[in-house]
Amino acid sequence: MRFSIVIPNYNNAEWIDRCLDSIMKQTYKNYQVIVIDDCSTDNSVEIIEKYPVILFQAKEKAFNGGARNMGLSLATGDYILFLDSDDWFISCDFLKNLNDFIISNNEPDCIRLPFKIQYEGDKTLEVWLNDDNIKSLVDSCYVACWTKCVKRELVPLFPENTLMEDVVQHIKQCDNIKEVIPFNELCVMYNRNNSNSCSIEQNWHLQNNKWQSSMYRYCADLMDFTCKNEDCENHRKWRLEVVLNNIKEGKYIQ
Repeated sequence: MRFSIVIPNYNNAEWIDRCLDSIMKQTYKNYQVIVIDDCSTDNSVEIIEKYPVILFQAKEKAFNGGARNMGLSLATGDYILFLDSDDWFISCDFLKNLNDFIISNNEPDCIRLPFKIQYEGDKTLEVWLNDDNIKSLVDSCYVACWTKCVKRELVPLFPENTLMEDVVQHIKQCDNIKEVIPFNELCVMYNRNNSNSCSIEQNWHLQNNKWQSSMYRYCADLMDFTCKNEDCENHRKWRLEVVLNNIKEGKYIQ
């Protein structure tokens, strides 16, 4: 198996079919799709069951980090791709081009994936990621796991039960990577039209202390490890200094 595509889902019945259709239409077929449903209350699962995917239903709310970890435990592909259930692959030849022009020739640790942001209506923004070294990769403001394709054995687990899982996992992953290659094709459509998106969920949880507790958990997670790579360690320390200063100034207290 070349690719394992891991998709956490929570109440994205409106978008999950578009997400999965974009995978099923790929001209390259050597992949597995793993969908982790994080206790949805809509008809997401009913839709997902119509597709030839591995579906795992969490028994308790795990949030994105926990759901992705469940997916990683089931993954057998050489490379891991993450995709959110309200996003989708732009081109039907994405996996083919990724395999034929990058992986088959180089087998790099990590490939950076440019993406397009879709806002309300037809407004879009292209984001090209040209990182070709570890320092530029770790220091990038685009740390979402779906912006990278990484060898399975180099993908660390995510922090769980938190809304702040991406940064810590990103730094740990960069500390495992020795080679990064940028891809020259827009790969993922990042959907900002979804009213149930994580950013909206974060705003809702702010009133219920989940966002605040996540920030303190984020601080603890940054303290709980050190990096072998100097650039990664410097970035970890910088992130920790920022969050500690914000806590000191009361920016996370509502």
